Amino acid sequence: MGEAVANAIDAMAAVKKMVFDDRSVAMDELMAALAADWEGHETLRSRLIARAPKFANDDGYADEIGVEMMDFFVEKTRLHAARYPGIIFPCSVGTFSWYAMIGKEVGATPDGRHHGEVIASNFSPVCGTDVSGPTSAINSYLKMRVADMATGAPLDLRLSSNSLTGEAGTQRLAGLIKAFVDMGGNMLTLTVTDVEELKQAMKEPEKYRHLRVRMGGWSAYFVMLSEEQQLHHIKRVEHGLG
Repeated sequence: MGEAVANAIDAMAAVKKMVFDDRSVAMDELMAALAADWEGHETLRSRLIARAPKFANDDGYADEIGVEMMDFFVEKTRLHAARYPGIIFPCSVGTFSWYAMIGKEVGATPDGRHHGEVIASNFSPVCGTDVSGPTSAINSYLKMRVADMATGAPLDLRLSSNSLTGEAGTQRLAGLIKAFVDMGGNMLTLTVTDVEELKQAMKEPEKYRHLRVRMGGWSAYFVMLSEEQQLHHIKRVEHGLG
């Protein structure tokens, strides 16, 4: 099971672009910044976040790195599985609800993430990086070998409830899901809400006991999540369907 895949793609894209292609960042400088958890290197961190390509934007630069990474993952899994005839070793990408806990065990990464911060959930974008819309996020995801992820590779997205009102909104949502399936998508989880509602639920949980969000395979009551998990949902890009 692959974890923090989007962070890994974004991190490698940042290193390739800034260190090797543009030569605007020295590897020693980057390594020192990571060792210091970016303390004293905030300008460098901001540059990496702003200038490096990101997964889930239908950006060929970042997506090609992801394709190579996932090809390696699948083929190496099959190579080791061949040693055990009769036993199936299916691949997957997933974190379930553990992305906050997993993040505590991962040091600072070249995508600008601090030590201990949550990682990207499942096969989803790093929070705040999928700025080109839900179609672009899905296009990037579908370039990966998700057909070989027999035990799941959920893509978690948050959609604005304002863009899905009425029959027209329902049809737009149905069209997005149908296109995802027709194009070979593996698993899509959608949370339909808006950021202000989530923020208000954190302030007045007793008034929002009904509010649910998707956790990559199931729904959870938002007010029952940890603060880290709640903030993770709030930081996700809110996509509209026009």
